[in-house]
Amino acid sequence: MSDLEQRLGFCFRDARLLEQALTHRSFLEDRSQNERLEFLGDAVLGLIAARNLYLKFPNSNEGTLTQLRALYVCQANLVKAAERLGLGRYLRVAKAMRLSGAVQQASILSDVVEALIGAAYLDQDFEAAERLAMHLLGPLPDQLNAPIKSSKTELQELIQAKHSLAPIYELVDVTGPAHQPQFRVRVLIHHQEVAIGEGHNKKEASEAAAAKALASYLQ
Repeated sequence: MSDLEQRLGFCFRDARLLEQALTHRSFLEDRSQNERLEFLGDAVLGLIAARNLYLKFPNSNEGTLTQLRALYVCQANLVKAAERLGLGRYLRVAKAMRLSGAVQQASILSDVVEALIGAAYLDQDFEAAERLAMHLLGPLPDQLNAPIKSSKTELQELIQAKHSLAPIYELVDVTGPAHQPQFRVRVLIHHQEVAIGEGHNKKEASEAAAAKALASYLQ
């Protein structure tokens, strides 16, 4: 079992499916990449969420179940899962994308989570994909007024409980062209830099930094 498979808590029978799930279209223009698996994984994840919510909330109506499903499969929750496991480092992308930090874009990270779920479904079966999805995304939301927390919120609660202070976020720099800027934000705890995150805006970069800080604290 590879290091990544240990992180995923899932062992692929066909390593080629795992490799395909991690391959962005920028890496291989004319060969196997993860867009088709992402398409499949999106549908499988939707069914996983729908099935489990249906069983968990037998008295909830269609509208409530639909909102809970949307909350669970939203991009923010997928990105949080990818950042917690450090999936960005395993992605096969073009060198320029790696150097620019674009590999940390929310859309790319959320797509790879869906591609992995699609790959698990093809590699084994629906139940296997379900196990992987629940490992990646965590428990289903209990109610609409208790949404899945952002990494910034989780980090703040953790640091306040342990140290009675709040994390500080600072903009490091902004690079790239004006139409596609890349922000870098660092998070400090006790005036010490803990992690740096990247994103298309300051909010996205701050969330990425918080996710990395959380991962280091929870190791």
